[in-house]
Amino acid sequence: MKTTIKSQRQLRVGEQIKHLISEVIMLGDFKSPEIREILITVTEVNISPDLKNAKVFVISQNKRNIIKFLNKERFFFKNQIAKKLTLKNVPKITFYLDETFDYASNIEKLLKDSKVIKDL
Repeated sequence: MKTTIKSQRQLRVGEQIKHLISEVIMLGDFKSPEIREILITVTEVNISPDLKNAKVFVISQNKRNIIKFLNKERFFFKNQIAKKLTLKNVPKITFYLDETFDYASNIEKLLKDSKVIKDL
């Protein structure tokens, strides 16, 4: 697996987009009314080195439909980013479900299992 070090610009733009998308979600100015009533947290934004693609990772209680709804609204998010950030190219936004919290919860549950505790 190839690991690349992110540039300061990637990190800065990623954080700016993360805060902006979080703000837009909090204000709830969507065309889709389904999103307004769902609690959504933006956990991370990964920007490609050329700043043309952004992977936005979110967590939510409604895991099944939230990614579909958010990706349906991605042009709205791109428009909001274009209005509020000064970028040469506004990145293409794609939403993904962040499963790290579920994975960590599963590991914690396994470590608390009585069979595992005996082996530790």
